Amino acid sequence: MKNFFLFATIMFSCLVFTGQSVLHYEFNESLSEVNGLGPDLGILGNQGVYVEDTLLEIGSAEKKVYRFEANSGFQFDNAAAGGFLGENYTIELYFVFDYLNSWKRVVDWKNRKTDYGAYVYNGELNFYPYQYSSDAPVNENEYTYYVITRDASSEELLIYTDAVTHISFIDVQDDGLLDNDQVLNFFHDDLVVPNEASSGAVAMLKLYNYTLDSSTIAQHFEDLAGNVFSLDENKSNEVDIKAYPNPVTDHVTLDLSAFEANEILQIRVFNSIGVMVREVHQSVAAGTVRIPMNELESGIYVIHVTNKSSTSHYKILKY
Repeated sequence: MKNFFLFATIMFSCLVFTGQSVLHYEFNESLSEVNGLGPDLGILGNQGVYVEDTLLEIGSAEKKVYRFEANSGFQFDNAAAGGFLGENYTIELYFVFDYLNSWKRVVDWKNRKTDYGAYVYNGELNFYPYQYSSDAPVNENEYTYYVITRDASSEELLIYTDAVTHISFIDVQDDGLLDNDQVLNFFHDDLVVPNEASSGAVAMLKLYNYTLDSSTIAQHFEDLAGNVFSLDENKSNEVDIKAYPNPVTDHVTLDLSAFEANEILQIRVFNSIGVMVREVHQSVAAGTVRIPMNELESGIYVIHVTNKSSTSHYKILKY
C-alpha cells in the first residue's frame, strides 16, 4: 500500500498528459493553474503585481489581472508539466500592452536564445522573420483576445486576434516548437536583440495540448466572459466540504451541509488530465450524495461542487 501511495504522489506531481486537455491560468492573486493540474508559472524579470482592472470588451467587468513591467513576464515549464505541449497545441491569451511602438514580444519558444518568435509590431501581428499581418488589429491600452495554434500534421502555425486569422505560415523550421530547455516565455524578450517589450497586463492564459479550429476559437470569442472568467472565480463564496473515505475504492460520500438549503448543486469529477468523468445534480436537502468511483482508474481526482453563489473543490485519491 505504501508503494502505491508513493507512486500516486509521484504521478500527481509529474503529470504525463494524454488525450485532449487544457491548463487554465486566471491570475487571480496567483500564477497557479486553476484546477491544480499544471505547474505554477515562473516569474521572468521583475515580479509583477495583481491589480483589479476593468475589461471593457466584457461589459466593463472587473477582474484581477497580473500587471508586468517592460521586459518582464512569466514562463511555463513544459518539463514540469510532463511534456504537455507537443507539436499540436493552442495558446490562448487575453492581454494588453501599454505601448506598441516598434517590436513588442508576446511569446518566445527558445528560452531567449533567438530573436525568432511572436511579436506585435506597431500594432500588427508578427512571427519574426516569416509573417506580418496586413493590418494593425492590436491597440495600446486595449485588451486583445490572442490565439496561436500549431498543427503537427501540416506544420501550419496560425495567429488570431479577436477570432480572426491574421497570420498563417508553414513552420518547417520548427520555430514554433520548444527546444531542449522546454520552457515557453511570455512578454520577456530575448538576449539577441533585447528590450523589444512593453509593460502590460494579462487576464487569462489557456494552454491546450491540441489544435483548436477556427469555429471553436470564434465560439470562445463570442463567449469571452465565460472563457476569461473561470467557473470558480465568479463564485462569491468558497465552501469547505467533507468527502469520505479518502482514499476511496468504491464510492465517495460528500457532505453537503455547508451549502445553503434548497439549492441544487452541480457536482463534477475530473481526472488528472482535466477530463470530466462524472456529473451529478443533487439537492442540498439530501444532506449527502454518494459518487460511484469503482469503475474509475486509480489516481488523483478533483471534485467540483457549485451552485449559483458558492463553489468548492476537493482532491481525492482512488485506488
